[in-house]
Amino acid sequence: MTSRSKWALVPAFFVIALTATMLSAYSGASSSQGVSPEQPIPFPHPVHVKTLGMNCLYCHYSANKSFDPGLPAVGTCMGCHTIIGPNRPARDGQPARVSAGIKTLHEYAPVGQPDKWKEIPWVRIHKLPEYVRFPHVRHVSAGVTCQSCHGNVQDMAQVSQNASLNMGWCLTCHVNGYQLSEGLKAAGDSAGATAAAAVPPKRARYDCAVCHY
Repeated sequence: MTSRSKWALVPAFFVIALTATMLSAYSGASSSQGVSPEQPIPFPHPVHVKTLGMNCLYCHYSANKSFDPGLPAVGTCMGCHTIIGPNRPARDGQPARVSAGIKTLHEYAPVGQPDKWKEIPWVRIHKLPEYVRFPHVRHVSAGVTCQSCHGNVQDMAQVSQNASLNMGWCLTCHVNGYQLSEGLKAAGDSAGATAAAAVPPKRARYDCAVCHY
């Protein structure tokens, strides 16, 4: 084989490598679906969302205005847990019960000593490759609920990655359209889901530049 013919094979190898990469991304061959890492502090979403009625945006403060949803700063936690913690006064003569998680939180953020507070090293679960962009603000503005991508987090004692997050999964929604009623139903808004039942699916662009830029 001549040197010229060897160089002629380079484009073919490049095409094969690119095709393999795209097929892997599309099929989710390297997906982390189902992964549920332990966090430095156990955060019971069912308690905060269902029992206390907290909105996702209280902790994930930038999901409706930025690319990134934001992870809660220790100051956000201490907005409530300065009072709800080890120093909570007894009630009816009974000592206050404090979870191990709140005790750990106060190791990161001692009450009354903000100069000693340390940020919590939360473990990010839903990750995308660096060459993919997922602007949360655009999806939230379009009516996509958190549960549509993240699953029923309000029922998860320990959060796991609900979907594959691969290209094929994303394109299914962009091509077939997002059904608002299904998203609202997953979020627990039965009344809203019923009202949105007649709303046609919302489709989105699916050319390369939409997500890869």
